[in-house]
Amino acid sequence: MEKRRKRAVLILLRMKHLISIVSLVIAAVLTAAATKPATHEKRHSSTELPAAEEMNLASISKTNPFEIVPAAGMEILEDLGEAESQRMVADMITFAKKYLGTRYVRGGKGPKGFDCSGFTSYVFNQFGYTLNPSSGGQYGQGEKISRDEVQPGDLLFFTGRSAKSGRVGHVGMALSNDPETGEITFIHAAIGGGIRIDRVSAPYYSARYLGARRILGN
Repeated sequence: MEKRRKRAVLILLRMKHLISIVSLVIAAVLTAAATKPATHEKRHSSTELPAAEEMNLASISKTNPFEIVPAAGMEILEDLGEAESQRMVADMITFAKKYLGTRYVRGGKGPKGFDCSGFTSYVFNQFGYTLNPSSGGQYGQGEKISRDEVQPGDLLFFTGRSAKSGRVGHVGMALSNDPETGEITFIHAAIGGGIRIDRVSAPYYSARYLGARRILGN
C-alpha cells in the first residue's frame, strides 16, 4: 500500500510538471505570434514551396491551433525537459542524504538498514526506477559511460574486497564530478560506517573502480 501511495504521488508530481511545460510552450507560441511582423498574404501554387520563415513552423491545423509549434518553442520544450531532469536528480540526492549514518545490514533493503545495492535500489525506486537487487545485476542496466561523463545520479561500480578480482562487488550513486579536478564524490552503503559519502580518488576505491552506468533518462 505504501509503495502504491508513493508511486501515485510521483505520477501526480510528473503530471504537474508536464502541465507547466505545456503552459510555457503555449505562452511562447502566443508571444511569437504577437511579435511577428505583418506580411502581405501570398498565394502559392500547388508546386511552390513555402517560404523559409514558414518552414520554421510545424504543420498548421486551423481546427487545432495547439499544433503550431515554432522552432523557438521546441527549444524551450527541450530546455524545460532538461531542467525537469536536473530537478529530479537534485531531489533524489536530497532523499538519499536523509539516510546518512543508517547502519549497514547484509542483504538490507531499507529503510532501517541497507547493503550497497539495497540502498541504490531503494533510492531509485522512490523515483519510479526499478533496479536489479544485486550490484552485478545493476552493472548491466542503463547506459555505460566514461569516468569523465559521470554526472550526479549515475551509478558507480567497484570490485569487492579483492581489488584484482575484476568482478562487481559494490555500487554507489554519484553526487558530483568536478570538471577541473575530476574528483567524484558518491554516496553508498559501506560495511564500515553504513550510509556515507566518499571520494572515488580515495586509495581504497580508486584501486577497485570498475566503471559507471547512467540509469536516469534510459
